[in-house]
Amino acid sequence: MMMAKRFTDTEKWNEDWFLEIKNPHKLFWIYICDNCNHAGIFKPNKRMFELILGARIDIDLFLQEINSDKQRILELDNGKWYLTKFIEFQYGGKLNENNRVHKSILEILNANNITWCDNEVPLKLEEPTTQVKKNKPSSTDEVIAYFKLKGSTKNEGEKFYYFYESKGWNVGKSKMKDWKMAASGWLARKNQSKPDSDYIGGQLKAMKG
Repeated sequence: MMMAKRFTDTEKWNEDWFLEIKNPHKLFWIYICDNCNHAGIFKPNKRMFELILGARIDIDLFLQEINSDKQRILELDNGKWYLTKFIEFQYGGKLNENNRVHKSILEILNANNITWCDNEVPLKLEEPTTQVKKNKPSSTDEVIAYFKLKGSTKNEGEKFYYFYESKGWNVGKSKMKDWKMAASGWLARKNQSKPDSDYIGGQLKAMKG
């Protein structure tokens, strides 16, 4: 069965968010845009893509990169992904239930618990279980991916994870509200605790006379 033709955004090649993500992630984004259904909903199948490309995809890191400046992919409660700007880009932001194609799009959105508002970002009827702010990560892999994205290491990510896992993801006596914010603070404190190399060099020179 031949897939329907659709518009593609050529401007992405001039946008910082797209240029800065890893090359396999660029191809995965294009693959998703080409293989989502006509309502912009995609069932994640990274295994198929990895077989085609011959490279591994880190889903957590991919989503962090794609959603770095705004939410382009919304994770739905049923495990599928929704491309938030797909309908606006393909159909101009207006859906008419009297149009056969538009009607089927609205039915798909409704089946996935999404309500459409013309010229606005579609809103979920219920808050997704995976939100931008989470009080704790789902796994060590998610933390490691975030630490690497911030220029840190796997080892440092694991230290952060196991430290707060042992504390039940509490900060003092209160529940952590946003683990990514806590991770950023962890990294900031670590960087502050590093000795200044110029200062040390100056001190060594002074000691040598």
